[in-house]
Amino acid sequence: MKKARVLHAAIASGALTALALTGCAAGGGGGSTGGSTGGTGDETITVGVSWDKMIGFREGEKAYLEQAAKELGVELVFQDADSDAQRQSSQIETMISQGAKGILVIPYDLEAIKADIDAANAAGVPVVSFDQAPADVSWVAYHVGGDPYADGKAAGEAFVKIADGKPFQLVELQGALNNDNGIQRSKGLNDAVASASNIEIISQVPTDWTPEKALAGVENALQSHPDLNGIYVPTEGQLSAVFSALQAVDRLKTVDEPGHVAIVSIDGDPSGCQALKDRLINLSLATDVPTMTKNALTQLLNAIKGQPVAKPELLPGIPVTPDTIAEKAPLVWGCQS
Repeated sequence: MKKARVLHAAIASGALTALALTGCAAGGGGGSTGGSTGGTGDETITVGVSWDKMIGFREGEKAYLEQAAKELGVELVFQDADSDAQRQSSQIETMISQGAKGILVIPYDLEAIKADIDAANAAGVPVVSFDQAPADVSWVAYHVGGDPYADGKAAGEAFVKIADGKPFQLVELQGALNNDNGIQRSKGLNDAVASASNIEIISQVPTDWTPEKALAGVENALQSHPDLNGIYVPTEGQLSAVFSALQAVDRLKTVDEPGHVAIVSIDGDPSGCQALKDRLINLSLATDVPTMTKNALTQLLNAIKGQPVAKPELLPGIPVTPDTIAEKAPLVWGCQS
């Protein structure tokens, strides 16, 4: 297989291959509450939730956390670090001082978060990470997230099937290459297409998860390779940028039309759900947000109560195509908004 560049990156010691789904930061650092007693009759347990940044994907996670909290009789207090490790540290300290019995965290700085976890543990407050793991998951009581390598590999296998042995020019958009999620989604794709000599990765575009860099990368690829066959989109927050670039050169076609550029994406967010319904993408690997958030909160409650806690786990994405979206929509978190 021909490649513009082959990615090799070492995984941080002790880390799981499940880290950030990230994007552009938005929102402030103020707290809010949600959840209820759930009718348990017991004193309500307060849990702090510390976001790395508030983006569309986090809004989906928040909705499902609130649903799980209502079922489990938990009160949630949310804080947004807004891409600031020092702010996240301060917010975690505040939540502990205000009586949080446990902390759910998506760390912004994967190494610096250890000091915050240690401080929480010293105060008798267990910490569970979800979606994005710290540099070493042994620091937390439990971690659950997506499986970025499995998702990248599934995307690559889909392109191999779509290409069907014919010459195939592929653009690979890459997430941030300073975290495991971006690294492993790229590695999984590259490993899956490595034996397909008909597939040429004509461009690898580091995007830092931003749509602006995705747009520029696809525009440049279309200029040099106007007949390109496929685009790998590692986060669906970039789909609108990809569609814009394709539309500008009259290459935005449905999967049923001649000249369609095959697109495989990851997330299962509202834009991905709509793109499947519009038949503009071939496959979405939808992150299992309902299971991820429910498991994170359930295991944190176990830790708070001194009960056994499950081992860390990774959840592969749910494959959804235009032909299966009607059936699988209830499983896709982005189809519920």
